[in-house]
Amino acid sequence: MTSTPRAPGRPKDPAIDEELLRTTQDLLIEDGFERLTMDAVARRCGASKATIYRRWTSKTALVVAAAAALFTAPDVPDTGDLREDLLACGRAYITADGRNAKVLASVLAASRHDAELRDASQEALGAPYSSLFVQVLSRAVARGVLSPEVDIDLLAEVFPAIAYHRIAAEGLQVVEADIIRTVDSVLLPALHTFTR
Repeated sequence: MTSTPRAPGRPKDPAIDEELLRTTQDLLIEDGFERLTMDAVARRCGASKATIYRRWTSKTALVVAAAAALFTAPDVPDTGDLREDLLACGRAYITADGRNAKVLASVLAASRHDAELRDASQEALGAPYSSLFVQVLSRAVARGVLSPEVDIDLLAEVFPAIAYHRIAAEGLQVVEADIIRTVDSVLLPALHTFTR
């Protein structure tokens, strides 16, 4: 029987990971992405920079991991009703508290001027949420509810773009009224011409 060799050094402690991510979130809220440093995270946690770099190779990787720890995209809704499914997709953007929105706003604001952060945050934070709309619309086409001519990719970007503007540009949280207005006044009217 062969055993898998253990990586050199001490095994990573999940409690340290959580503390580093929580501290990074705090510093994003307090100072923003630009002023956040690995030194500051290490100092506040009483850890070494080597401890951080063993887990995340860069400041961008750490920040994206810290933001992603606050967000878990739900399962793709399937209520049997297109409107309800679209509303459920939108509700995935509602945050339980202001902390999540403040961290996300900090990351989104900085990503406008940092291509690496923009790409990494889009992959980790944006794509799992916008894909909800893609999957719901694609399923509606597959079920014959919508015509195959519908521009799924374009329409799937509508709500994420509105949410981005609300959070990053206005510093506000997405609320239920935003979701209902977007679905009822923008998405469903746009989809109406493609309804079978």
